[in-house]
Amino acid sequence: MATKKPQQKQKTLMPTLKENQRYLVFELKNIDQNFVLNKAVYDNILKQCNDMLGIFEAAKAGLMPVKFNEKRGIIRVNNKYVDKLKVCLGLIKINNGINNTIIDCVLVSGMLNKAESML
Repeated sequence: MATKKPQQKQKTLMPTLKENQRYLVFELKNIDQNFVLNKAVYDNILKQCNDMLGIFEAAKAGLMPVKFNEKRGIIRVNNKYVDKLKVCLGLIKINNGINNTIIDCVLVSGMLNKAESML
């Protein structure tokens, strides 16, 4: 009769080895007050950031959408790629018909609830 070994618990990572995440709050600035940030625009912003960073840099940056409302959104990013993401957001212009929409960085935080308070 075969005896079963007790399952060993997987070791958890030390806090120094975990990736540090930052939450970047951005805002859409434009003249047209009727323009609203929706899922398609939000996905387009992330796609253009991935195109600007490239495949490998975007994978290392770990861009993840978190939340958005009419004018603001939150993106999760690795702490080493915050500056590169700010540059990407500054270079993106969303064409919404007559005028262009500019993306402005409002806040970078290490805690999600602080970033959500600015949303």
